[in-house]
Amino acid sequence: MTRPADPASSSAARTELTAWRRAVLAELAGPRGWWSAAGLAWVRDEPENWGSAPACRMALPARCPARVAELRRAGDGLEVRPWGEARLRLNGDPLTSTAVAPDGSVLRIGDEPDAVEAVVLRRGERLGLRTFDPRLGAERDPRDLAWYDPTPGWLVAAHLRAAPADSRLSIVNLLGDVTEVSLAGYLSFDLAGSQHELLAVATADGLFVHFRDATSGHETYGAGRFLRVAAADTAGLTWVDFHRAVQPPCAHTPHATCPMPPLANRLRVAVRAGERMRRPAGTQPAGRRPGADD
Repeated sequence: MTRPADPASSSAARTELTAWRRAVLAELAGPRGWWSAAGLAWVRDEPENWGSAPACRMALPARCPARVAELRRAGDGLEVRPWGEARLRLNGDPLTSTAVAPDGSVLRIGDEPDAVEAVVLRRGERLGLRTFDPRLGAERDPRDLAWYDPTPGWLVAAHLRAAPADSRLSIVNLLGDVTEVSLAGYLSFDLAGSQHELLAVATADGLFVHFRDATSGHETYGAGRFLRVAAADTAGLTWVDFHRAVQPPCAHTPHATCPMPPLANRLRVAVRAGERMRRPAGTQPAGRRPGADD
């Protein structure tokens, strides 16, 4: 596998990294980005009102009608009975009578381009609604997304030791729910002069790693960061680019149910590359070589 260009030393790679970071920002601030997340509530079995009225436990932003619908759980789906002139849509179609919305359905309140939306989601045995208000994302300061400057040493060759066929990895989220995912294997690489290994999960287009390091909880989010890695070649070789490590959704909103990193995925070094927490002006840590002042 050919070594990718390092943004720490290649102007072309730095330009590409900058464009990728802009895309991350656009997704965060988009209509259903994490900066637009306005609420998360779990549905009960008994009917309850959904709207902006203060009495609504499942509250909507103030610009929405006081009562939009009556909601209750119906098996694995959400039963929605619309109220009055709420102009409610289910998966793009006008909703004028009671319907059951399955997991992943989108409820849209109004016809404005920046209308509030809610997505039906299931987590373990829970069924919930996550609300998105595009105006929240549009109002966020882009500087809330902060990065380390690219410095040498954070683009490393790695070897994938494949896990036995059908190997599974248990992932626990912040709610305590456990999900079984496909374990691709173990990525081993040299970083800051020592050997390290991370569990990698198989994805449709490569590998996914959730790791903690010595910056977690100080300079970066405490529950670690996400990193996508290209699929290994036939010899098991790939490249790990820590410049593209991103913080999980829970670093950006309280309305997410993020996974916890596997206990094995804890690096002893401070990975000062990729996304970091925003610091007050004058106190932001600069990017450094691996091992410097760790």
